[in-house]
Amino acid sequence: MSGSSTLPPLQIPRQAILEGNITYPGSLVLGGTIRGDVRCTSIVVTERGVVEGSICANTATIMGEAHGSIYAEQVTLKTACSVAGEIFHKNLSLENGCYFEGKSRRVANPIGLADWERQEQDTVIGLLR
Repeated sequence: MSGSSTLPPLQIPRQAILEGNITYPGSLVLGGTIRGDVRCTSIVVTERGVVEGSICANTATIMGEAHGSIYAEQVTLKTACSVAGEIFHKNLSLENGCYFEGKSRRVANPIGLADWERQEQDTVIGLLR
């Protein structure tokens, strides 16, 4: 995902609960809750932040909660975070005290894999209609 360095980070405050998919061509700092998929250049899920859906970004730093697949070149799971799902990455860092339940897969192009899996899912949904 190509981002623009002129875009300010999108800050979602702790009180916010967003339902639906989010696409932002820059950095995202999440203090609230997103119930849907997130696509951005980089994401920081703060200590109180929650993502209930997939994350696709060049870099993902999780300090709060993530429930779903993560596709990122660089993934960092910080102390006291909680992640449940699959992580597709080039580089994964786990700090002592992080909670990770799921599978980790090192792949050459995690963002390309996310695009492919989304296309496959859209095809299956189209066939079911």
